[in-house]
Amino acid sequence: MNPSNPIKLYRIDNESNMAIPLLPAKVKAGGYGSFESPALDFPEDSIDLLKLLIKDKETTFFATVTGDSLNGIGIYDGDTLIVQKGLFPRENDIVVVFYNGEFYVKRFKPKYHDNSLKIKTIKLKSENPAYDDIDITEDTDFELWGVSTWNLHKLRK
Repeated sequence: MNPSNPIKLYRIDNESNMAIPLLPAKVKAGGYGSFESPALDFPEDSIDLLKLLIKDKETTFFATVTGDSLNGIGIYDGDTLIVQKGLFPRENDIVVVFYNGEFYVKRFKPKYHDNSLKIKTIKLKSENPAYDDIDITEDTDFELWGVSTWNLHKLRK
């Protein structure tokens, strides 16, 4: 079994804000619509990226993905994930775990005991058919480290 996707973790060390201009119009990814006003070339609003992306600087980390086991959901080798510690994962969240001495990123798929909210097992799902999923039981040496809240994916190389 090759779980793939070990990651590198980085802390946030900058206390300043990061305000950048925000285009006041929505950008369409499908369908048709009218053209926006040329006056939109000079947006007056701004957005603070740190406030948008980071809820708690003390528990937030950046992680660089290595490997391709999550390609099926748009998480690629070299992407940067924003990971928040202390969040309880929900089904289908993207989680960072410490497993067999390394960090991995996978999709969280818990299985519950019948008529209960107690977790019976956890499947850490790969999103690439070339990789096996990781099955976590009570006997597995495993630590849920954090939940990925954002994926920063570079579009222009």
